[in-house]
Amino acid sequence: MNKPPDERRKHLRVYRNFILTYQEKGKTAIYHNVSQLNNVSKGGLSFTSTYPLAPGAIVTIDLKTPFISDSIGLEGVVLESKEKIQDMIYEVRLQFQNIPPEALTMLEKIETYAKAQKD
Repeated sequence: MNKPPDERRKHLRVYRNFILTYQEKGKTAIYHNVSQLNNVSKGGLSFTSTYPLAPGAIVTIDLKTPFISDSIGLEGVVLESKEKIQDMIYEVRLQFQNIPPEALTMLEKIETYAKAQKD
């Protein structure tokens, strides 16, 4: 019997509007500002971009949250980049790789905060 999609998730998905910047690994001259983070979990994130990213591309992320003054450094692989508005807006899904311990701690704080908001 198949489980509903929410039950198959390994990590709680948190819907918050955090700010992030990203850069494709190996393309150090180009930084992209992202205005909207769609959601984040300990497994990855989804964000809106004005630039398409190829599935499989490795991306570095600097995520800013209200929980710490510095940004969190993360790295992940693009699973999907879906065009939402032609040649203008893309929704990118990314799976984290090699999460540093301090970044994992921050992601756990975000998850704990989101759970507390539901209660």
